[in-house]
Amino acid sequence: MQKSIGQMILIGISVLTVVACADFSRQIPQGEESTQKSSHPPRQLQDLAGIWEYADETGSNTITLNEEGKGHYEWEGGWFETHELKDGVWKGIWLQAGNDREGGFELKWLDDSPVARGRWWYTRIGQDQSPLEPGGTFTMQRISSFLTGGK
Repeated sequence: MQKSIGQMILIGISVLTVVACADFSRQIPQGEESTQKSSHPPRQLQDLAGIWEYADETGSNTITLNEEGKGHYEWEGGWFETHELKDGVWKGIWLQAGNDREGGFELKWLDDSPVARGRWWYTRIGQDQSPLEPGGTFTMQRISSFLTGGK
């Protein structure tokens, strides 16, 4: 009987240790990357910090955004800049030094979808400040986020 109680106590301690370790392994230190996808739309600029996948009819690229919703992307030396994030609507501008173009964008989240859908347009192509070329539609989806420690 003594041996059984001792074994049960050791088993109990072992189980508690495993559970505690599993719980700690799910916690992510501040400032590190999280690959967990959010189930709700970002509500403030800091929520945009991370790596996003841009996709349109021609393909997809990644854009890494900082806590201000700004960041570079590789296609044509691109720059993506958020100007507003309010009530599930994400607005801003994009610039591409490589092909001397720039424009605007607007995205919307539907319900609690992790995917924002929207459109982009040109505001300048080379010296043309009123280009007639249409833009297109695209989606943005978070691939990973950067935790900011509650800033």
